[in-house]
Amino acid sequence: MAAKSNFFDFRESLLRKPENPPRAGAAPSGREPITVAQLTADIERALKGGLPPSVAVKGELSNYNHHRGSGHHYFTMKDGSACIDCVMFKSDAIRLKFVPNDGMEVVTTGRVAVYAQRGRYQLYATSIQPLGQGALELAFQQMRAKLEAEGLFAHERKRELPRYPLHIALVTSTNTAAVADMLKVLRRFRFLRLSIYHVPVQGEGCGAKIAEAIRHLNSCWMDGERASPQAADVIVVGRGGGSLEDLWGFNEEAVARAIAGSTIPVITGIGHEVDVSIADLVADYHAHTPTEAAQVLTQHWRAAGDGLDNLTRRLTRTTAATIGDASSRLANLARHEFFRRPTDRVNQMRQRLDDAERQLTMAAERRLNRCRRHLDDSATRLQRRDPAHAIDLRRQRLAHLEARLNREAVVVMRKRRAILAGLEGQLVALSPESVLKRGYSITTLSRDGSIVRSTSQLNAGDRITTKFSDGDVKSIVEDGKQGRLFE
Repeated sequence: MAAKSNFFDFRESLLRKPENPPRAGAAPSGREPITVAQLTADIERALKGGLPPSVAVKGELSNYNHHRGSGHHYFTMKDGSACIDCVMFKSDAIRLKFVPNDGMEVVTTGRVAVYAQRGRYQLYATSIQPLGQGALELAFQQMRAKLEAEGLFAHERKRELPRYPLHIALVTSTNTAAVADMLKVLRRFRFLRLSIYHVPVQGEGCGAKIAEAIRHLNSCWMDGERASPQAADVIVVGRGGGSLEDLWGFNEEAVARAIAGSTIPVITGIGHEVDVSIADLVADYHAHTPTEAAQVLTQHWRAAGDGLDNLTRRLTRTTAATIGDASSRLANLARHEFFRRPTDRVNQMRQRLDDAERQLTMAAERRLNRCRRHLDDSATRLQRRDPAHAIDLRRQRLAHLEARLNREAVVVMRKRRAILAGLEGQLVALSPESVLKRGYSITTLSRDGSIVRSTSQLNAGDRITTKFSDGDVKSIVEDGKQGRLFE
C-alpha cells in the first residue's frame, strides 16, 4: 500500500468488487491470505497516515464511565448521525478541572488509533473542553453546587469573628503584595500578635498546602479550648488579584472542607472585589480584598479608645448619680422618727416580746395538757394489755370450758350407756342359750364340733352331740336316713 494513500482510499479499495472474483480459498490477485493482526496493522497504518497526529472532535458525551480501579475514563462522542468510542487514560484525566457528564457538549482533543483486541478504532483523548464556557468555570459551578447542597455555605454554620482578636494567623505567601497590604493595617496595633504561615497561593498543589496550613493551625485547639498558648484567635486566608487560573487553588474542595472544619473562625480576602472563590463562600466572613480583611479584624480595636472614653464618662455619671441617691436616702433616714425617739421603738419591741411570751406559755400549757391526756390513755391501754390480766382472763375462760366439757361428757356417757343396754338386750335375745330355752336344740359332730345342718352330713357310725337348754346328749348314728323317723 502506497504511503500517500489515506484511510478513506484504503476503505474504498476494500469495498471495491473485483472484476473476476477469485475462487474459494484463493487470495485476491494471486496474493497469499493475510492474518487478522496484519489486516488490523494495515488499517492502523492507514489511519495514522491519513489523519493528523491530533484531532479536535466536537460532540455530545454519552455513556461516560470513570473506572474506579484503573482511573481511566471511557465514554462515547456522538452527534446526530455518528458516534465514536473514546478513552482518556488516568495520566491525562487527572488534569481535568470539571466532572464530565452525559449530554454535555464538549470538544475532545486526542489521536485516533485502532484497538486491536476489539477490532475497532477509537479516540484516545488527551483533553476535554466544554463548549460555551471554560473548563475552570464549569468546574467552579459544579463544585459550588455540590458544596451548597451539603450546606457548607449556610449562614447558620458560620462562626462569629472575635471582636477583639489578639493573635491573628495569616495564611498566605510572604512574596506577595497582599501580605504587605495586610501588615500595613495590622502593624498600627503593635499589641497584636501576628503569625504568617507561608504557603504557595498559585500553581499546582497550592490548594493542598493551604488546606494543610488551616488544619495545622487548628491542631492548637481541642474540643473548643486552647490546647496551646500558640493558638490563634482568627485565621486570614489572603491573596492578591489574578485570573481564574491563578486563583484556582482557592476553589479546590480540600480548601473548602478545611475551612468548614476549622474550629478557629476563618476570614478570606482573595483577589479583587469582583473575584469570588469557593473559599470565600465557605469562610465565616468574606472580605473582598486582603486590606479589607485586615480592616474588618481591627475595626473594633480602632474604636476601642473612643469606646473606653465613653464608658469612662458613663461610669462617672452613674457613680455620681448613685452617690447622690444614697445621700438622699441617708438624709431621709436621719429625719425618720426612729432616730428622733429611738426608745419608742425599743418599748414597742418589748411589748411585742411580752405578747409573744404569753402566747408561747399558753401554747406550751395546751401542749402539755394534750400530752398528759395522751399519756393517761396510753397507760390505760398498757394496763389492759398487761400479761397478768391476760392470764386471768384465759384462766376464767379455761374454767368455763372445763365445766362445759364435764357437762357434755356426762350427757355423752349417758347416751352411750343407753345404746349399750339396747345392744346388750338384742344380743341376749339372739344368743343360742335363749334359743335353746325356747325348746330348740343344736346337734354337732363330736370329731370336729361342726354343727349338723343336714342329714347328708351324717354317716353311719358318726358320733354326735345334741345340746339342750338343760344339758347334752351324746349318740351314735346307725342309719344316715334315720332322720325320717322324726318327720
